[in-house]
Amino acid sequence: MKQYRCFGDTRQLGFCVFCSDETDSRDHCPSRVLLDKPYPENVPVIQVCQKCNSKLSLDEEYFACLVSCVIAGTTDPEKISREKIKRILQRKPSLRSRLDQAMSTENDNVFFNVETERVTNVITKLAKGHALYELHEPCIEEPVMVECVPLSELTNAERGNFENPPVTRVAPEVGSRGLFRLVEMGNPLGTWPWIIVQEGVYRYHASLNEGITIRIVVQEYLACQVSWA
Repeated sequence: MKQYRCFGDTRQLGFCVFCSDETDSRDHCPSRVLLDKPYPENVPVIQVCQKCNSKLSLDEEYFACLVSCVIAGTTDPEKISREKIKRILQRKPSLRSRLDQAMSTENDNVFFNVETERVTNVITKLAKGHALYELHEPCIEEPVMVECVPLSELTNAERGNFENPPVTRVAPEVGSRGLFRLVEMGNPLGTWPWIIVQEGVYRYHASLNEGITIRIVVQEYLACQVSWA
């Protein structure tokens, strides 16, 4: 993905976006567990505190494995398409067992009893990171909405609204990467671009329209949306 230098107010970067403490670490957003090797250049990085950088790592690992297992319809490592996830499931039998226990079959359809809180934690963390990196907006408060649904379950109208959000008339923070992207497109107000971190693996969309909205697509399977008023 193309890299832009941020020229926003540095006071927005002086504290951890997850807990408001002083920053002493860096966090990839998205986490590398959600990406495949070779990693893309210029993966977004934000300043955070070490405590927040590490405390959600297990949830992120669970989330990444869950998505791959749901797509494959099994927890069998040999049937998982992502090599990284295959290795995690082989190396961590307890995690695979946890996912096994959450899996059920009905009429030849496979279902997973999702640990909703862990998924919400990961999606919210990702959205906060994208809002800070792209819009230069620290979202310390919890979002008013967190939604996740498979793309295949969206109607045509819902899919269209998700992929093509309403045109906004609110410009991002002066000096933010989001503003540079819009200016380069010759459209400082209007249509916001999807940011492709890794083709077919991870993309996100950040916009301002009566609040902040972050859209995320994982493995071209799971559509996520997080909003702040």
